[in-house]
Amino acid sequence: MFAFGSNCGYYGRMSNNQQILIISDNRKDLQKRLSAAALEKCHLTGLDSLRYISFTNLGAVVIDSHSIDKTLRKISLGIRDDDASDALWQLLSQPKSARVYFLVDKMQKPGSDMISLGIDYIIGENLEQLIKDSSSELNFSGNPENSSQSGQLLTADDIRSMHQLNIRHIPAGSRLTAWAAEIADSLNISQISQSSEQLQLIWPVAADNRAVLEKMHEELFDLNTRHPGLLFLVNPALLPIFNSLYPALAGKTVSPIIHWASQGAFTGETSSAMLADLRCAGAIVPARKPYTDPKNLVSLIKQAKENSLSLFSTFTLASSGGCDIIASESSGTGALTPLYNAEMISDKELPTGPAAVMANHEFLKRIALRKGN
Repeated sequence: MFAFGSNCGYYGRMSNNQQILIISDNRKDLQKRLSAAALEKCHLTGLDSLRYISFTNLGAVVIDSHSIDKTLRKISLGIRDDDASDALWQLLSQPKSARVYFLVDKMQKPGSDMISLGIDYIIGENLEQLIKDSSSELNFSGNPENSSQSGQLLTADDIRSMHQLNIRHIPAGSRLTAWAAEIADSLNISQISQSSEQLQLIWPVAADNRAVLEKMHEELFDLNTRHPGLLFLVNPALLPIFNSLYPALAGKTVSPIIHWASQGAFTGETSSAMLADLRCAGAIVPARKPYTDPKNLVSLIKQAKENSLSLFSTFTLASSGGCDIIASESSGTGALTPLYNAEMISDKELPTGPAAVMANHEFLKRIALRKGN
């Protein structure tokens, strides 16, 4: 039996003509529990027949965890060595519109292997309502909708192939099996948290030593839970300590400084290559000479591209309407992401397109309200 989380409800909007697929080896029991009207909207099948079914035009998929727990554990590791596990992998691994649920008796804390599969949970007493009100938006748990299941699921072999190709970052939105996550961590391959087309949020970590970092445990994990795409600005000298204390946040860090040289006495821990080795997602280009000299900017951009780092520019070009607009003088290259100061941005002045904001608590609350969370 699996460990299950607090999401005891279900989410989503489905049209009435979409069927709900229920996978179970105890179909007779389900037929007794569900009404005739509910059964008309369902397709009951066993795991052995799953490979013959099309997954298109499904409103939702419900998995009876009692009947396929061994197979699902193999899938969570990326193992598919028989027809049943391969069919279930095809259902769970690709981006999909239909939500997938566990049918469980009671809710417990989810294991990381199950979370990686992007599965929500539903208890038996809510199954009838899921089917009956399939065109309504219902939320029994009160938690925001989880969109983590939309990306492609990668295995340990996929991560090893990326490493052989010298790819340091996993595409944004991808999901990893538990085994793949371990391999990615051991190879220092990080996941890109957001698309370059989205507004990126950066949180300044106010710590100058290990003791202060250790005391920030609850704050940092609360921020990461509430704002999954949040990046953390960390002193480069503390990056190894930060990654050791908070391995779940490794790959979501930004350095406040970066040097344009690829090697030499001037780089220290601020060269692009060293920041990439420390699993940094990006760095801020200091708004002063010699960093802003054209030849040094060209070198910075080149080094950052080679090491898959995002660069954020802090060059104030203009001020208007009480908002300090920060942008790149080399906007034509598209290599530098404009960085905004949250304290100077009103609700009507949120930047669009590739942009970033140095966030504070008030700004994060405003973002959450705009998203309806």
